[in-house]
Amino acid sequence: MSFLNGILLAGGLAFLIPLIIHLLNKRKVITVRWGAMHLLHEVIRQRKRKMKIEQLLLLLVRISIPIVLALCLARPVLAALRSLGLGSSSLVVMLDDSFSMRAPAAQTTLAGGTVMQQARQDLQTMLTDLPEGSSAQVVLSGGTPRKLLDQPTTDRDLVPKKLGDVPSMAGPLSANDAFQAATSALKDSPNAAREVVIISDFQEADWKAVAEGAALPALDNLSKQEPRPQITFYRVGSDLAENLSIASADISALVAAESQPVGLRVRIKNHGKRPWQDIPVHLEADGARLRTARVSLAPEGEAVLSFTHAFDKVGDHSLSVRLEGDSFADDNAFFSIVQVRNQLNVLLIDGKPSNEPLEGAADFIDIALEPHTLAAATLKDLIRTKKVDLRKIRNEDLRQQEVIIMADVEKLQAHTLNEIDKFVKEGGGLLVFAGPECNIDWYNRDFFRKGEGLYPAAIKGQGRADSDSPPARILMQRFTHPSALYFNDARSGRLQDAEFRHWLEFVPQGDKTQRIFNLDRNVPLMIEKKHGRGRVIAAATTANAEWSNLPLQPFFVPLMQRLTTYLATEGSAPAWQLVGSTVRLPLEKAEIGSEFTLRDPTGQTQTLKSVKEGDSVFVQSPVIAQPGIFQLQKVGTEKTTLLAFNIDGTESDLKALPVADIQKIAQRHDAAFADTLPAYQALDRTRRHGSELWQPLLIALLLLLFAEVLLQQHIAKG
Repeated sequence: MSFLNGILLAGGLAFLIPLIIHLLNKRKVITVRWGAMHLLHEVIRQRKRKMKIEQLLLLLVRISIPIVLALCLARPVLAALRSLGLGSSSLVVMLDDSFSMRAPAAQTTLAGGTVMQQARQDLQTMLTDLPEGSSAQVVLSGGTPRKLLDQPTTDRDLVPKKLGDVPSMAGPLSANDAFQAATSALKDSPNAAREVVIISDFQEADWKAVAEGAALPALDNLSKQEPRPQITFYRVGSDLAENLSIASADISALVAAESQPVGLRVRIKNHGKRPWQDIPVHLEADGARLRTARVSLAPEGEAVLSFTHAFDKVGDHSLSVRLEGDSFADDNAFFSIVQVRNQLNVLLIDGKPSNEPLEGAADFIDIALEPHTLAAATLKDLIRTKKVDLRKIRNEDLRQQEVIIMADVEKLQAHTLNEIDKFVKEGGGLLVFAGPECNIDWYNRDFFRKGEGLYPAAIKGQGRADSDSPPARILMQRFTHPSALYFNDARSGRLQDAEFRHWLEFVPQGDKTQRIFNLDRNVPLMIEKKHGRGRVIAAATTANAEWSNLPLQPFFVPLMQRLTTYLATEGSAPAWQLVGSTVRLPLEKAEIGSEFTLRDPTGQTQTLKSVKEGDSVFVQSPVIAQPGIFQLQKVGTEKTTLLAFNIDGTESDLKALPVADIQKIAQRHDAAFADTLPAYQALDRTRRHGSELWQPLLIALLLLLFAEVLLQQHIAKG
């Protein structure tokens, strides 16, 4: 047992007062002879014994009163952590730094403070309350979890200072990944007594699955460590119930020609319970406002707006959408970059040409990439194609090209294969529709070369749908590949309408390849891999109607154009990226050591320097911590590259998990829960020092006072 106010135990010496008074009141008895006294002798003898017992009880009660009062004021506790012989501990804080933590806090001493500001303030108090010699580490848990410090620190001022540089713009919190990072951080803790505190707004979008019973294996492993750490879920809440946001935006073209209209489809979401009327939504290009539309939103409803704009100048241009109306403006804008080019040069290698219309292996691709030119329309096509017969291809045909598309090519001559390999390694793009004419042995031996060659995957054979079975279709799921994002909205085309009777069966190469589309037979339809500075995409079907009706679908034109422009611009900046990521731009070898200036949306600048890694030269931006348009300019030149960064739209739904559900998660994992700083401090005192006993001692004191009064009255009556 220990005492929080041990010095007040000295008050227990007050028990001497009633004892001294009792002793002083004892005086010598004077015997007076009285004749009739012998008649009362026996009665007095019996009464005297009873009085001594009553006086002794009264003395004990009066002595106990100051002792119990002193114990009560000293606040005795049952030792817990100190029973281990330890005074200091190691604290690991899992701090949610996702975008939702920027919402206004429900309880804060800071005027207009955010949830993150309140969390930092509470964390600073937690650090102050740690015993001397304790260490602290913070795991920033939004997006990709990462440590705030390289090593745990005993400097209590260092953590708040470092947290001042954290912008709270990370993506959604992944609970299991965050606990895994906390487990790793806990291994560096220097003290045997260890604590883990999860500080978060517990956004429902992040924690709902866990509340419904989803497993948290990383937390289970954390709980099994010896000595077992104390785990606390600490909720910092927001009072913002209403929020509007731009949930998503899709651009019709990654690259456009001069005066070619670019479409931007924007989805606006109302995350609250109140309706919104006539919300202005502005379209901006290169920082200038072009036009404004208005939209009304039902409670928890959404609306879709479409804009178009054409740029008349070659170069990078910004295209943005911004809405007005609510108080939480950070997620009310979407930023993107449109590259305007004179043209993109694409070489079509036709492995099975035909004089009949649309019978050649590359005929449908040719139409899809140059629809306006072939239709003699006035609109300008961005892509310029050059179609050559496989049997007549020359090395000169590969020059000045940005993308090569192979359609039903049996195999390549060694010198042609070497030239295409060199072309891709230097940043070119390659799209392969193998088809029935392909020599599978050659593809596996020379084209794939056990993962070292150009082709993304080995081919184990052909798959087919029998005549009495339904055809294979594209598996509908949320697409993540840049060239496929446009098709997450059904209005961009019904991909599931494409029917496949034959296909190649690929053997994916794990982390080296990425699936773009899958068939519902659990096989990839399109697969991609990086090769040098360029990329290669392999399709499991033909580019004509021989194996499927894919080329006959209305979405075939935008699909081919997006695949081609993606491959042609892979070495340049993407249309946009999420806040919390970096941009890495490849450069020419002669540009090693060149300096670049990065200007953020507020006008602040920093200098970057190109570096060499292996055979590659590149310039890489730091982690971007705010949304908006950034400008990257090479020092001493006029060349400027625009970069766009946006907030993850899933963070805009600020609805928090009910407290009861958070408590259930905590109970399920034998953890504690607190939603106020005083509640956490009381919990921490109990765990650090033990359970306080002053409450039962106070009750005992009241009982003793009551007993003293009763005894006094009883003795007086006697």
